[in-house]
Amino acid sequence: MDRAEQRPPGGFTLGDYRVGETAYPAIAAAVPSRLTVPVPLPRHGILHAFVARAPVPDNTRAGTVRLRIGISDHRIYEALRELILTPSSGSWVDLRVDLSAYAGWKWSLFYRPEQVIWRVVLAADAMDSVPATVLWGTPEILTDTRSAREYSARRQRMR
Repeated sequence: MDRAEQRPPGGFTLGDYRVGETAYPAIAAAVPSRLTVPVPLPRHGILHAFVARAPVPDNTRAGTVRLRIGISDHRIYEALRELILTPSSGSWVDLRVDLSAYAGWKWSLFYRPEQVIWRVVLAADAMDSVPATVLWGTPEILTDTRSAREYSARRQRMR
């Protein structure tokens, strides 16, 4: 979170949040919001998170929220996934986004994704102008053991 660009500034908090019967450590984000996290990516990387709308007090109208996950290299933005959370969504949704196209060696003289610090973009928009809070539970980037070792060795060489 320290290196992430937060819009709006201060619109994000860390904590443990319960939705339904399950609690996760999560980033709570005001809606609308955008969190842009710079991160070097391992080969075969997958962004994994559990997402949910934060519960609202009784007698409070709940709004529909659109989540957008994308990636940027400061020149272009590519949308990777979109998900709608409705007021009836009373549980965590398991979210997985393939990031493997943005790491590793490619057949090109000019394109070297392993040398790029990619920016993973987590955005939330209100679909019906009702204030809401979205939860990004335990966001992590997963990979296989071999790719993790390559990633670690590459990070050591870059220092």
